[in-house]
Amino acid sequence: MDAIAPFPSPGWPTGKGLARNVRTRLRVHAAIYDNGRNALLDRAQSRAQSRAQSPSSSHATPTPDSTYPPSHALIREVLSRSEETALRVYEKETYDAEGGSGPGGWDTLARKWNKASLMASSTEREGAAVNVQREVYRAVHAWRDRVAREEDESTR
Repeated sequence: MDAIAPFPSPGWPTGKGLARNVRTRLRVHAAIYDNGRNALLDRAQSRAQSRAQSPSSSHATPTPDSTYPPSHALIREVLSRSEETALRVYEKETYDAEGGSGPGGWDTLARKWNKASLMASSTEREGAAVNVQREVYRAVHAWRDRVAREEDESTR
């Protein structure tokens, strides 16, 4: 057990409690895996039955890989998508507080909400009231972003 948690923090189980905790988590993960696998197999079976009953079943498409039974097609698809996800490289999202660009930027949100007066591309000739609104919007957005980062919370 020392190799798993050499420096346990307060609140973490140790000794027999740690072993019980690990066993419980493994059982839960195994149950989730089993339920997901069984749901995929059931769905594949129901699809196969509905295809067999349809009048156009004589034109069934062959399975691309005949080494696996057709009932495992959905499982192979899930595993393939999972592999694609696992191979994606994390790229930190850039955020330009001044220009509002980026996935969670103030300009991006203004465009999403179709608030032309709040967008960075809006002209300065719109009047003092609109400029004040834009500056308040930017200040509130910057405050929200700063507090979320301090609290380690998502801004989205």
